[in-house]
Amino acid sequence: MADWDIEVVKLSDRLTHFYWGRNLDHANFNMRVGGGNHVIHQGDSAIVIDTMCIPGQGQWVKDYMTATHGIENFTVVSTHWHSDHVVDNAVFPHDRIVGHSLTRDLMLAHKDSFENSTDDGNPAFAVVPPSITFEGRMDLWLGDLKVELHEFGIHERGHIAVVIPDDKTLIAADMLEDPICVMKLEHLPAEFQLREFERMMTLDVDHIYATHCALETVKAGGYDKRFIENMAGYMAGLVADATSPESGDKPPQAYIADALDRNELTWWAAYEEVHQWNRDAVRNAVKA
Repeated sequence: MADWDIEVVKLSDRLTHFYWGRNLDHANFNMRVGGGNHVIHQGDSAIVIDTMCIPGQGQWVKDYMTATHGIENFTVVSTHWHSDHVVDNAVFPHDRIVGHSLTRDLMLAHKDSFENSTDDGNPAFAVVPPSITFEGRMDLWLGDLKVELHEFGIHERGHIAVVIPDDKTLIAADMLEDPICVMKLEHLPAEFQLREFERMMTLDVDHIYATHCALETVKAGGYDKRFIENMAGYMAGLVADATSPESGDKPPQAYIADALDRNELTWWAAYEEVHQWNRDAVRNAVKA
C-alpha cells in the first residue's frame, strides 16, 4: 500500500495542482519538505509539469486526469533532471516528454544511480529522459492556449519555468520554494543566479506556483512577485554572511524574518536541513 495520499487542488478551470503533502517522518526528503506537481489542461489534452517524487504518483495523476477530464493526449514537461521531478516519466511511454537538452544529458548520466537508488529514501525508478529537447525558449499549445517554456539558470542547469501568459501564471518548480530555496552553486554561481532572479522579475505574471510550497498559500491564489524577491533576498543574505564567523549560528528564519512576519512565507521544520546544505554550499563556493 502506498504511504502517500494526493490532494487535488483546482487552481483554475485549466490548471490543477496535485499535492503529495508534508510528512516530517517520511524517509524520502522530498516527502518531508512537501510538494506536488501541476497539470495544465484544455479539451482532451493536458500538459503535465513534472511526474512527482514517488513511483505511482505520476500514474495516479494520469489516471485522475483521464477519468475526470477525459484527457486523451498528454505532454510531459520535465522542468529539470532531479528525481522528484522525473520519477514517473515512464508512465507516459507514448506521449511527448519535453525538456532542456541538459536535462536529457544529466538524466542519462545519472541513469545507473537512479535505477538502483537506495539513499535517503529515494526510490529506484526507470529513467525516461525527454524525447524533445530545446535550449532557451520553447512554446507549446493546448488548442488556442499558449504555454511558454523559459530557461533560467536557477537551482539547476537547464531549469525550465512554465508560463501561461493568458492567465499571468508562472510555475517555477524548484527555482522558488516556501520558505527557502535549495541552493546549488557548483555550476551556477550565486551572483549569476541573483541576476536570473532579476530577469524572472520581468515576467508579466501575477500568480506564482512552485513544487515545494505551503498548501494554504496555493489555495489562496498562489504567490506574487514578492516570492521571487524573498528567494533572492535569502540567497543574497547567505552570500553576504559567508565569511562571517557569526553566521554559523544564524537561524534560517533570520534571513526571511520580514517575509515571515508579512505571511509571504511559511516556516516548515524540514527546511532546517536545507539551510545547512545552503550554508555549506555558500562556504564551499567562497573557498573555491
